[in-house]
Amino acid sequence: MSKQKIALLTGASGGIGEAILNLFLKNKIKVICLINKNLNFKKKYRNKNVEFIESDIRDFSRLKEKLQKVLIKKNKLDILINNAGIASGSIIEMTSERSLKESFDVNFFSQIKITQYLLRYLKRSKTASIINMGSVTNFIPERGTLAYGTSKAAFMHATKIMANEFSSYKIRVNGICPNVTKTNMMKKMETNAKNSLISKSYIKRPLLPSEVAKAVLFLCSENSHYINGQILRLDGGMSN
Repeated sequence: MSKQKIALLTGASGGIGEAILNLFLKNKIKVICLINKNLNFKKKYRNKNVEFIESDIRDFSRLKEKLQKVLIKKNKLDILINNAGIASGSIIEMTSERSLKESFDVNFFSQIKITQYLLRYLKRSKTASIINMGSVTNFIPERGTLAYGTSKAAFMHATKIMANEFSSYKIRVNGICPNVTKTNMMKKMETNAKNSLISKSYIKRPLLPSEVAKAVLFLCSENSHYINGQILRLDGGMSN
């Protein structure tokens, strides 16, 4: 069995995902990137210690086949980063059932299915760790965050249950909830909503993707071997 750590990263081509990928590569971790079709991204990392799985995260039957083809050769998985997600913003009376379902399909149900399937490979690692990505909107009842905030809140509650149930396999599970982060997703945010979240932070600036990546690496490392079932708020300090 290879001694090199192997990680699977969903949402790898997004701003936070790519920051995690680059930091993992610097630390000699082999990364399996789950992405939607993105030729430019694949070309950028062609000669790196990276493998790609191209699939819609919601098409689980097809995704499962692709995961099996890649992981059956590896025989184990050390790190799972459930980072994929979609944002949605509208006040409750304007939020459609379709928008709610789409948010939960990507931000919750798909991540649970992937974790369930990959558990068999994580069990074979002696230092397995799962990191689930949430959001500060889990905790803050901001206007317009019904679909996104509640789907992420559900995922963070699931994170604590995973930590409890997977402890018998010696698999640690933690969550990270970033504040507004300087990515393409931030550019799409409604200006008032973005400024409101930033102003509530004591640091008064957006989070950087590299700062999220460093927290992810720490929670996957042996330096955090006694940290389990925790939800880390990367909010720059907030009173609520």
